[in-house]
Amino acid sequence: MTTSTRSPLDAHLTISEVASKAGVSANAVRYYERYRVITAERTAGNARRFTIDAICRIRLAVAAQRVGLSLAESAEILAEIPPMSPDLEQWSRAGQRLIDAGQARIAELASVVDEYRTLEFLRS
Repeated sequence: MTTSTRSPLDAHLTISEVASKAGVSANAVRYYERYRVITAERTAGNARRFTIDAICRIRLAVAAQRVGLSLAESAEILAEIPPMSPDLEQWSRAGQRLIDAGQARIAELASVVDEYRTLEFLRS
């Protein structure tokens, strides 16, 4: 397992740069930070600075929300990936968890649709 230590020098992206590159608003970046999906360093002037991996973390969290995972669940998945990790295997495992969650959600919805097809829910 390859990990890299995080240096404050790595944290140089502004909130607007992260927002733009991740395809979300600055408010969404703050929201993801509050739920510990991402973390920021603070400058001497108290401005947030993010590492480049914040973009991937936000994109993964957005994808997770689309398959029905909560932000807490996203943060849990992402907590397994150290900051600035170059280990593609860790990112792949996180992506696989999203795929698994999405497939479970599809199976759950298919079951509900099948139940509705029989109209059994009307007879209860």
